[in-house]
Amino acid sequence: MMRKRDIICAGAGTGAMLATLVALIMLKIGLEPPSFGAALAVFIGMILISAFAVKRISQQIGCCEPSLKQLIPVSFLTFLLPILGPAFGAPNSDLDTLATLIVMGAIGGAFWSLPYVLWGLIRKTDSNHTTSSTVVIKNITIKDSVVMGDVSNEEEKFS
Repeated sequence: MMRKRDIICAGAGTGAMLATLVALIMLKIGLEPPSFGAALAVFIGMILISAFAVKRISQQIGCCEPSLKQLIPVSFLTFLLPILGPAFGAPNSDLDTLATLIVMGAIGGAFWSLPYVLWGLIRKTDSNHTTSSTVVIKNITIKDSVVMGDVSNEEEKFS
């Protein structure tokens, strides 16, 4: 189970990585896919690359073990809401514009990681209320005022 801080940091890293890819590929290089299918392939590629890169980097530095089940949706949602609009509406490809886009991606990734943090908190509180108890049933037969059967405890050892 990852800590809340690790989930948010991994999400912010995914958003920043995605925004960096968008800034480099779309704004700096100026790649304009010729068709809708090509644009979709480039977008999905950037979304997946950012999620896989953050997972790999996190593992290599020993920070945490983020799940792709969390990183891919965070990357997708970060691409849709805080990155896509400003990337297409960017006035220029100056360093300030690119840095702003990367910061927006990091904030968006952290924001979209919050549902996973809340889910972890809900699961943790549910598991705290669950208690387990062990019941031991022994077979005892009373016959003519004499107790017969297995009445010894497993823990008790006689010397």
